[in-house]
Amino acid sequence: MHTLQVVFPDTDFTLLAVILGLPLIGAFINGVFGKRLGRQGVTLMALSAVGGAFIAAVTAFFMLRTAQGHEEHAVRFSWTAWEWLSLSTPNARPTLSVKFSLDALNSTMSLIVTGVGFLIHLYSSKYMEEDPGYYRFFAYLNLFIFSMLVLILGDSLPILFVGWEGVGLCSYLLIGFWFHEDANAAAGKKAFIANRIGDFGLLCAMGLLLSYTGALDWAGIDAGAAGLAGKTQIWPLGNDVPLAHYLGDWLSQPRYADRSTLVALFLFLGCAGKSAQFPLYVWLPDAMAGPTPVSALIHAATMVTAGVYLMCRMSGVFVMAPTAMLVIALVGAFTALLAATIALVQNDIKKVLAYSTVSQLGYMFIGTGVGAFTAGFFHVMTHAFFKACLFLGAGSVIHAMHARIHDTDASQDMRNMGGMKAFMPLTHWTFLISCIAIAGIPPLAGFWSKDEILYMAYTQGVTAPDSVRAAYPELAQWPAWAGKAIYGMGLLGAVMTAFYMFRLYFRIFHGEFKGWKIVKNWVDPHAHDAHGDDHHDEHDHHAFDPEEPREGPTPHESPWQMTTPLVILAGLAAVAGFLNAPLLHMHALEHWLEPVFKLASTGVKSIDPDHHMMLTLAVPGVLVGVAGVGLAWFFYISKGGEPAAQLAEKAPGVHRFLMNKWWVDEFYEETFIGAVDALAEFFTWADKWIVDGIVARLTAGIVQVTGTVLRYAQTGRVQAYAAAMVAGTACLGWFMLTPHASAKPFENHRTGSYRVEAAPGLGYSYRWSSKQGEGDFQYDGGEEFGTQRTTSFNLDRGAARTVRLEVQDAFGHHSSWEYEVTRPKDDRPPGSAPANMVIQQDAQGRPHIVMPPGHPAPQGDTQ
Repeated sequence: MHTLQVVFPDTDFTLLAVILGLPLIGAFINGVFGKRLGRQGVTLMALSAVGGAFIAAVTAFFMLRTAQGHEEHAVRFSWTAWEWLSLSTPNARPTLSVKFSLDALNSTMSLIVTGVGFLIHLYSSKYMEEDPGYYRFFAYLNLFIFSMLVLILGDSLPILFVGWEGVGLCSYLLIGFWFHEDANAAAGKKAFIANRIGDFGLLCAMGLLLSYTGALDWAGIDAGAAGLAGKTQIWPLGNDVPLAHYLGDWLSQPRYADRSTLVALFLFLGCAGKSAQFPLYVWLPDAMAGPTPVSALIHAATMVTAGVYLMCRMSGVFVMAPTAMLVIALVGAFTALLAATIALVQNDIKKVLAYSTVSQLGYMFIGTGVGAFTAGFFHVMTHAFFKACLFLGAGSVIHAMHARIHDTDASQDMRNMGGMKAFMPLTHWTFLISCIAIAGIPPLAGFWSKDEILYMAYTQGVTAPDSVRAAYPELAQWPAWAGKAIYGMGLLGAVMTAFYMFRLYFRIFHGEFKGWKIVKNWVDPHAHDAHGDDHHDEHDHHAFDPEEPREGPTPHESPWQMTTPLVILAGLAAVAGFLNAPLLHMHALEHWLEPVFKLASTGVKSIDPDHHMMLTLAVPGVLVGVAGVGLAWFFYISKGGEPAAQLAEKAPGVHRFLMNKWWVDEFYEETFIGAVDALAEFFTWADKWIVDGIVARLTAGIVQVTGTVLRYAQTGRVQAYAAAMVAGTACLGWFMLTPHASAKPFENHRTGSYRVEAAPGLGYSYRWSSKQGEGDFQYDGGEEFGTQRTTSFNLDRGAARTVRLEVQDAFGHHSSWEYEVTRPKDDRPPGSAPANMVIQQDAQGRPHIVMPPGHPAPQGDTQ
């Protein structure tokens, strides 16, 4: 370890370049040379890149752990690649560098990303074996891992944003990987657009943080966090509201908001988009259109955890905004409930898991929203294990169903499954362990993380640090009901979680197999190469017909490349909870992250500082989990699904409401998307009829008509051309020989002096005259024409004068020009000070306004 510390010093920790560089190299080589490498070469490149990054991340983790053991404050290793740009703000001139750093928070996160990511890569090597886009798929996967590592290892918000956009791009590429189907391409676009809405919030937050704290790197933001205490005007956006004088002056009244609340809400908007929280969660269920390993990667190890990570990283900022934190906790609780209700009735196994992810992310936001950042991050970790295992297990089942059913929807429909326990023992046991974990049954991982979140929600609230509240007492406080309401919503979500997960488990692995009639030694009459994907291509000859009697082979367990990750992830889902099990006095993760959240902990208050209520509050959490499992067993094992059918029949409206996912997508379609479509149709119409119809076609028509007319002049007769030349020369000569009187006035209304200057001409002579009012013109220099080209005069305020210029050329021809000059009575703009007002300094050097004699002093203090 000492040798490693010499090679990789704290301030030049180039091991981060290794962690980042390997996946990037893998993405480049597979993307550019993948076709020539062949499948084995692509597999070796992709797995070695992520596996190498994981080994480097483990090494960095233990180096940090060693260094952390000798320090009381947070240790951070850093590596600067190059200086990026310098910014200039009214308060500071920060320099942004392409800098990465490693501390307790992101070192743990890097283990999750590279470790779980490697297992998903290994799984994909078999799952996608027969896909024609094999090399492209692994190039995208490697790029996804690289982007996520940039996001979590970046030392500033701009670097994080680069990774933030990178995972958004990769999700778009991977969700729409089978882009030849419109639904897949549409799902990719939906994810991309929904995330752009969140990105807008993150960009606004970055701008506000730069303005208030003068920095965008983690250390600088923490150091300048005091700048967030105070109010800022949020309305009107400009100096005034247009039409406010007609609609009401109240429209222009200034409105103010807490700076910290404003920043925290914009940050939350970004996090809600990336981590699929209400109302921006709609993209995540549709992301199931991608290959199943992609779903596992997005849902467990990378993209959706980015929002929770950012909230943990910016914990020092968030705890300064109690109002925003209450909003975050309530949105998280509502999202957990909403998604859980939808998952209760879905039949697509990937859709159930997708809404489960949305619901579990809601729990993470509850944790971070109540200031329990360790608990929220702990749930990120445990969720990564059991959700990755569940998605890969679902993929294993789908892989088995593809032995006979090659329809995407039918092969994922749990109504066509059942009894898979006998055919897929490894998949079954790992799936069961993960179901127990996510249901919150002790002692598996999900119990510890979810139980801690619920306990913290009941006992804890965000108040802002005492120093901030002392300096800024206007900050809002949480109402007394908040904690209990969030706890109750969390419990309700927990019982539904246990129910829908075991509904999924029972319907897949128990009962009779419903996929087809199993025939030993069955031979596929339409035999073709084995399928490694779960998509249905257009030439598939196994199109699913639910009425068709089907025969097929015995479903089989997946190959070792797919089952090995399942076993490892299930093992982690079983034991990872003991990293932070306060009921058993195990606090390893809490102690490890304590230096990172030390500042944030000063802004949180608990009604149970000695944790006496922890065991009491854990009991309901366990009971609801057991109740959910028991209810699912009663519904689908004891009664064979009859109670669920009866409920759906008795309350068809509720069932249809849940089956259609609260009609949220339809609501968006009819409102926001409909409005955008209407706007797009209007601009399409304007482009077609105004731009193309009037501007382009009218111009072309004029040119065409003109050309048609001029075409008649091209007779080819020299006599006609000569006559035209003579006529043109005569016209030009007439124009040249005619005098043209023209002049330019120069006005100074303030002094009242005016001058008019005539335009020069060959052989010209000039004569000036003028009149005031209705009088006659009087020659200024006599009646004779001369060489004087200018005339000057003065006017009193309010007076007017008409000037006439007469021009004579060498042939005695004349022309004239007239211009009326009026001096305004007052040349000052409304409300402006007199021109002779001056600012002087008094004896003490203070500025002092001196008004002209006779002018009243301005109201208020003149100094």
